[in-house]
Amino acid sequence: MSDRKALELSLNGISPFQKGRGFNKLKYSSSKVMVQINLPFEQLIQTVEQLNPIELEQLIKQAIKVQTQHKVQRLSNDQSVILQKINQSISSDLQERYQILITKRNDEILTNQEYQELLNIGEQVEVIDAKRIEYLTELASLRHTSLAALIQEFQLQPKAV
Repeated sequence: MSDRKALELSLNGISPFQKGRGFNKLKYSSSKVMVQINLPFEQLIQTVEQLNPIELEQLIKQAIKVQTQHKVQRLSNDQSVILQKINQSISSDLQERYQILITKRNDEILTNQEYQELLNIGEQVEVIDAKRIEYLTELASLRHTSLAALIQEFQLQPKAV
């Protein structure tokens, strides 16, 4: 198969050609097929560049979750729980709806009902952000460090909404 990594899927799953060549790690979920392969880093970046904005946002969220899980494994149980709470955010569906409403507001085509919905989602985001600050402060206290140092250590960024 040379250096190129090709993947042929038949309607029944993996073609016999790939069996035993590292392509037999397929996960099936309903009508989707997920393939696990090793990509060079630059090829991975090129693939990421092809994602649409919503897919990219979902990938970033998932990558942050994975990063957090790795960090959590090294922390005490109390700190792990707090860090998981820090990384909570609104659902991706609600976030997507929020973005749609913001776009409509910017285009000045928002109805009164949509405006109320936008306000309600905004309030939910504010509550989550306030709790996030509380948890960050609590974690900084447990680690005997400043809030700024904690944010830098964990490379925390404001949650995009």
